[in-house]
Amino acid sequence: MAKFTLEFEDVFDFKLIGIFSHVKDYRLCWEINKALSFDFQKSENLTITFKGNNQMYSFFEYTNEEDMLDYYLIANRSEYGTLIPEEKCDYFLLIKGIIKDRAFELLIKRIKELNLVLATAEIEVEQLKSKENLIF
Repeated sequence: MAKFTLEFEDVFDFKLIGIFSHVKDYRLCWEINKALSFDFQKSENLTITFKGNNQMYSFFEYTNEEDMLDYYLIANRSEYGTLIPEEKCDYFLLIKGIIKDRAFELLIKRIKELNLVLATAEIEVEQLKSKENLIF
């Protein structure tokens, strides 16, 4: 009998923005909510098991039903390490759904203009070594 091997590749169909900010997560969410009319809500922490340790990362989510987009604000640091070690940013804004390029660029620009944000950067998900950590 012939053996068949099932192979699959994870699909990373989301956009990612790195946010540099030295404020607490809830303060950054409040600022984004106020400036962009979002409604981020605190969710259960994102938990990743690495080398036997459960690492927990602060996790907020917001769904824009009108545009059919899901937004997630995720801390890149915990007391045990970083979620995506190759990225030095403090937070990630992960966007699931189809967002137009112009709207995405405008979002990056508006976040960058916030007083509590030092810098922002679009992150190419396919280039990340630890991209599996962003699948939840």
